[in-house]
Amino acid sequence: MKKLTAFLSGAVLAALLSAPAPSAAYEAICGPLGVLHYQKERSYGGYVLYTNHLGGTKTYLIDLQGNIVHQWDHGRQAFMAELLPNGNLLRAEQGPGAPVTFGGWHGTLREYDWDGNVVWEFTIRDKGRIAHHGFDRLPNGNTALLIWEHMPWEEMIAKGRDPKDPTVYKDGFKYPDGKVLEGVWPDAIIEVDPKGEIVWEYHVRDNIGTGRDQFDPNFHLPFGYMPAYFAGPDWTHWNSVRYNPHTDEYLVNSRDWGEMYIIDRKTRKMVWRWGNPYAWGGGRKTQGYSRNGDQILFGSHDCNWLPNGNVSIFDNGTKRPSTNYSAAYEIERDGTFTGGKIVWQFKTADPNSFYSDYQSAAQKLPNGNWHITSTNNGHLFEVTPQGEVVWEFVNPMSGDEAYCVKKDKAPWTQIHRSFRYAADSPQLKGRDLRPLRKLAPGCPDWASLLEVKPSPNGNMPPRVVNVPPAGAKGSDHPGLPEK
Repeated sequence: MKKLTAFLSGAVLAALLSAPAPSAAYEAICGPLGVLHYQKERSYGGYVLYTNHLGGTKTYLIDLQGNIVHQWDHGRQAFMAELLPNGNLLRAEQGPGAPVTFGGWHGTLREYDWDGNVVWEFTIRDKGRIAHHGFDRLPNGNTALLIWEHMPWEEMIAKGRDPKDPTVYKDGFKYPDGKVLEGVWPDAIIEVDPKGEIVWEYHVRDNIGTGRDQFDPNFHLPFGYMPAYFAGPDWTHWNSVRYNPHTDEYLVNSRDWGEMYIIDRKTRKMVWRWGNPYAWGGGRKTQGYSRNGDQILFGSHDCNWLPNGNVSIFDNGTKRPSTNYSAAYEIERDGTFTGGKIVWQFKTADPNSFYSDYQSAAQKLPNGNWHITSTNNGHLFEVTPQGEVVWEFVNPMSGDEAYCVKKDKAPWTQIHRSFRYAADSPQLKGRDLRPLRKLAPGCPDWASLLEVKPSPNGNMPPRVVNVPPAGAKGSDHPGLPEK
C-alpha cells in the first residue's frame, strides 16, 4: 500500500479521516488544490464561473472536473463577475481615483461578449461616490449598483448622531498609512440605463431616523472594531443587491448591521428588515454585535431571492459571541415587518470546516442542492438539502499562476463569489463547452485520488481510498514514496 501522509499534512489527513460524512468540508494550511470530491450522480452538474478576487486578470468557466471550457482574458484585476442571460459577462473592476478603499470597492462595471469584447461600460468613481460590491442586471436592461457616497459628519450629527460618540471622526478618519478620510460614507442603490444615465436612486442618508423603516443614526459597530473604519466612515456597508421583477422590490444586505432589507422600488421605503433586532430597538439597547439567538446574522453576505418566495443569505459568523462559524440560510418571511424564520441551513460540526470571516456566497440550485463559496480559502462546494457534500473544489489559481497544493505560505486563492450554471441555461445554451485544458495542468486528479467513502459498517469515520501511485508528480508537488 502506498502512503499518503508523506505528502499531505496531518491536518489535511485528519480532516479527511475524521470529519462526519454528511458535512465534511475542507480547510487546511497545507494540502491539495483543485477538485477534491465529485459525486456526479448526486450533483446538479453544470459549470462554475469565477474570477480571482485579487491578482488575477482572467475569468474562468470550468466544468466540475476542473477543466476550463471558456476563459476571458481581461488584462486587469476584478472583484467578481457573473453571466447575463444573453451569455455576456458583467464584471466589477477597479481603477484609479478611488475616494475610499474600503473592502469591496471597484467603481467600474464592464460587460464583455463571449469573445471578450467590451460592449458596455459604466464608471462611478469620483470625489464623492464609488461603486462597490454587488450589482444586478434588470429585465428592462437597466443595471443596479451599490455605491458609497460622501456625507459630512456635520450632516450626520444634524440627523441625530451623538457628537460625543467616539466613532465621530470630526477631523477625519486616519488610515494606517496616514491618509485622512473626511466624513461618513453611507450606502445607496442607483439604477442606470444602457446609456449610463441614473434613472432611479435610494439613499440611506435620506432615511436616517429612529423608525423601524429607518437607519438609527446612533447604531454602529463597537468603537475599536477592526478594521476601524467599519465603526466610523463605513457605517452601513451593504454588500449585495438583487432586484425582484415580480414584486418590484430590491433586496440588500448590510454586513455591519447584521441585517437584510427589502426596499419597495415604487415608494423608496423599507418594507422588511431581518437579522438583528438591536439595529431597530427590538432587542437590548446596545451598540454593534450582541448576543447569539437574538442577533442572527454576523457579517453576512450575498442575499438572494428564491423562486419559492423565500430569501437566502451566507452568514459569515464573524465575531459571533459564542464562536465564529459560517452558515448558509434559507429564510421564510411571515408577512410582518421584521418577521422571518430559518427553514433550511447548512453548517458543519467543526466550526472551522468552511469558515470565512468575509465575503462568500450561497446559491440555491434548481434541484435543491446549494453551491457555496467560502472566500477565505477559495473553497467552493455543493451540498444536498440533507447537507451531504457532493462536489468540492479549492481554487488552485493564485493571480494567474496555477498551484497543485497549498504550502506553508499558501497562495492567495480567494474568490469573492462564484456562480453555477446548467449547460442548457440561458447563459450557456448553444455554447461550445468542450474542455480546453485543465485549470491547473500537471496537477493530480485529486477527486479520484482522495475519494472519501464511509466505512463498511457505517459507524466508523470515512476513510481514504485510491491512494496516489508512487512518484506521482505535478507542478510544485513532490513525489510520493513507497511505504
